[in-house]
Amino acid sequence: MKKLIYIFSIILFTACSKTLEEVPKDRLSEENFYQTAQDAETAVNAIYAPFRELGYYGGFYMLLTESCSDYANGRGSFGPVSEYNGLDGANIGRAETIWRFAYQAILRANTVLERVPPISMDDNKKSQLLAEARFLRALAYFDLVRNWGGVPIRQSLNDPADLPRGTDAEVYNLIISDLTIASTDLPPTVSIPGRPSLWTAKTLLAYVYLTMENWEQARDTAKEVMDAGVYQLVPVSTVNDFEQVFGAGVVTSTEDVFSFKYSSLGGLGFQYLVYIHGENTLYAPFGFRTIYARETFPLIANWSDNDLRKEFNLYDSYIHRSTGALVQLPANEPYQFRKFKDLASVAVDASANDMPVLRYADVLLIYAEAANQLEGGPSPEAYDALNKIRRRAYGVDVNTSNPQVDWAGLNQQSFRDAVMQERAYEFMVEGKRWNDLKRLGSDGVRSIIQSAKGKTVSDSHFLWPIPKVEMDNNNALSPSDQNPGY
Repeated sequence: MKKLIYIFSIILFTACSKTLEEVPKDRLSEENFYQTAQDAETAVNAIYAPFRELGYYGGFYMLLTESCSDYANGRGSFGPVSEYNGLDGANIGRAETIWRFAYQAILRANTVLERVPPISMDDNKKSQLLAEARFLRALAYFDLVRNWGGVPIRQSLNDPADLPRGTDAEVYNLIISDLTIASTDLPPTVSIPGRPSLWTAKTLLAYVYLTMENWEQARDTAKEVMDAGVYQLVPVSTVNDFEQVFGAGVVTSTEDVFSFKYSSLGGLGFQYLVYIHGENTLYAPFGFRTIYARETFPLIANWSDNDLRKEFNLYDSYIHRSTGALVQLPANEPYQFRKFKDLASVAVDASANDMPVLRYADVLLIYAEAANQLEGGPSPEAYDALNKIRRRAYGVDVNTSNPQVDWAGLNQQSFRDAVMQERAYEFMVEGKRWNDLKRLGSDGVRSIIQSAKGKTVSDSHFLWPIPKVEMDNNNALSPSDQNPGY
């Protein structure tokens, strides 16, 4: 079933991608391409392709951010990222790739927003497609502003090549505007997994407000999604039940708010697996073992064995693919991450797991944190949202209080600490931890990383460098516009 749905999606995605990238520019006019409703859909589908690339959500975005977390280290060419001295040459190149794909998605979204409105087609469908483009543009800018700070804001095909950096506030204003419109014009439900609904837009909007420390808007927007009753956590009673959320055969689930879809079809798979596993495991067809965890990291050392997420996420040994022998991981790199695995994958680019961007767990934890920060301490509703995540992790009913599992008796600060801990365990290797830590401020980040790893975080590590090609070709940028340390 997943393969059939994915084949349908890929036909749409790649058809437009080839049209937009291979047809000579003089043929890409409004008159000879943007004429029909099908043209509009094809153009929107093409926005997804840059996100799915290895250089973005297909691998590099998570690998760079996870290597900065307090529970993982990079190894090999990703190793320098975990020294917290800013990015070195190889990883500057990877960050530049993320920038390039983010702006490629933005360009495609801008093209849709300018070329689709004149098309004669059903007005509701047109509004939906334009809203979808806005959602994806907002997601790309959200990634940019969190990792680079203020960036050039391109929202029109007529923008000059030379644009100055926008401020953080200006980028966030565009993101909020796009998501506000998207949450009005997107449908309440979608028939194709991997497409955004209005609740997807509201979830991302709540996440944006949380990042901005706009606690009231974050709380209220997350509560809207909760009250809609569209999503629920997948029940878990055993470790393997988490496969219903992350497994290679999953098409979607009750907690899938938004994810980028991949397939076992050759060339269309989720290459992240190749980077998080070793070369001879059963979990991926090949592997570079790029990130690992140590038992000395506090989040790992203090992780209860009763938390089913621990066994689901970590492994210290594996069955050798060829010999069948049990292989112990090296003592200095004792744990690998198991969340994403595909035992049926036969090629490095043919793993079928999807990349979750937003899950219902996000909604609950956004609500819990924002409500606690706004109200000066945890309310019963904030506790309930937080404890639903914890109960599911411990394999008990999420809707029933459980004194042996539930968080209780916390003040405002300790409750936020509990939320941050649950976010670390819940979203492990999903690319969220580093930007979560940055929300605590530079002093908070430095304290946590020093405690976890004995490393000092330099000023240059908080933001990635604006790519050299942008600095060289954008005459509105001067050397003083570059981020610290580069």
